[in-house]
Amino acid sequence: MTEELIYSRMMALCSRREYCKADIAAKIAALSEEVDAQAMIDKLCAERFIDENRYAAAFVRDKSRLSGWGEMKIRIALQRKGLDKETIAEAMEQIDQSQQMERLEKMMKAKSQSLKAASSEEKRAKLLSFAVSRGFTYAQADEICKKLK
Repeated sequence: MTEELIYSRMMALCSRREYCKADIAAKIAALSEEVDAQAMIDKLCAERFIDENRYAAAFVRDKSRLSGWGEMKIRIALQRKGLDKETIAEAMEQIDQSQQMERLEKMMKAKSQSLKAASSEEKRAKLLSFAVSRGFTYAQADEICKKLK
């Protein structure tokens, strides 16, 4: 593929939804190894097709509201994408803690009803494990467990 064709494909992709630099670099590498991916990414950033602050904000919003992820899981996912700490911190400020706790409580109630456990302690441990696996802190999960009792 030619560099111009790859660049036009990346512009089309970026105009449809948000991507970070790492995602676009992987897509460019999959299409051609001869193309200078960094130069193309720099050009896409200069033309505002790629904006990591915008990407991080959209990622946080989608994962917290739609997927029900907690702060820890979102933060780790963004770090794996190669975003810097300042960008991540700025995006994480969007999360409404009270709504997060309401969502967690709702998820844990639903999970509690579907769990099969021999004892209440085993059920509690499974609920805590579920909440932590969703990216919430142990303290947040423990607080909800105490409410559910």
